[in-house]
Amino acid sequence: FFVLSGFLITGILLDTRLATNYFSSFYARRILRIFPIYFLSVFVYFHIALPMAHRYGHWLSFDGAPEIWYWCYLSNWLDAFGQDHCLLGHFWSLAIEEQYYFVWPVVVFVTKRSWLRYVCVATIGLSFGLRCAFQDYNQIHPGFLYSLTPFRLEPLAFGGLVAIIVRDEQWCTRMRSHIGVVAGAALLLLAGVLLLTRNANHDSPLMTTVGFSAFAIIYSCLVFFAYTNAGSSKWLAVQLRRPFLMSFGVYSYAIYVFHAPISGYQNAVLLRIAATVPSQFHIFLWAASKLVGVVLSYGVALLSWHLIEKHFLKAKRRFSARGQPEAPSNGTSHPQLVAQ
Repeated sequence: FFVLSGFLITGILLDTRLATNYFSSFYARRILRIFPIYFLSVFVYFHIALPMAHRYGHWLSFDGAPEIWYWCYLSNWLDAFGQDHCLLGHFWSLAIEEQYYFVWPVVVFVTKRSWLRYVCVATIGLSFGLRCAFQDYNQIHPGFLYSLTPFRLEPLAFGGLVAIIVRDEQWCTRMRSHIGVVAGAALLLLAGVLLLTRNANHDSPLMTTVGFSAFAIIYSCLVFFAYTNAGSSKWLAVQLRRPFLMSFGVYSYAIYVFHAPISGYQNAVLLRIAATVPSQFHIFLWAASKLVGVVLSYGVALLSWHLIEKHFLKAKRRFSARGQPEAPSNGTSHPQLVAQ
């Protein structure tokens, strides 16, 4: 999520950097994409779902006090200390992205293009170093390094670095020749972390340091491969173009927004059903519930797209970048990124 976001957003900003409405275009288009169903979800939770749950004696440990944190996209700071609301807990990652939006357009605008890659590398190093330095705090609050913004800037910076590389013919050629080695090394690194820790918990010291970096590198390689092999006949590139998989991309934001409450409700139902089913069938019950969860999340996202999202997205054309877009250094254009 973070690598892809860093890649797309940095690409958009680079390609519209010379536009006369650089800032207003970017923020207006992001608002139209992100705000409607997010704020609708927050409102429904705190002003409809939570009061109704309290009336029937449920969710009594949750109240409306943290609501302002969600309206201001700061819920990841609650999550870091275990104070988030369970059905909205997944919004920690969107909060980080929105905080990234607040700063990164300014950084891209004021930094010389030739220096921007060094800013990305410095951000990667700083984020990794901070995770190493604050390990002790993570033992007290297991979500500390997982959810706080400074510690998760690394994958966003990796995505931004890939966006810069694909716009530089020389660097892109170099990366093409080394992509397999880099991805392979990162996979081995991740495998080593899992073998040494003997678990996949996100709060183990090795995972919060080396493991997070390995994931960022792996996904950066995947994004680079997908972009540079668009239209190719390579097996993985063909799979990434499957219409069904691409449809998940169209509805991915709504799937993200709604999957957690759907999963929470499903888990409650699943526990009740499991109590009446012999234990040997629990694995089949679990698999079936996951399949149902995917179908429900996709279905709700489909409705969200047609009833809400696409109507707001139509207004994005009013905020297209004006003026001469900045050409990538290899002389090619990237209209698919500008259009996001």
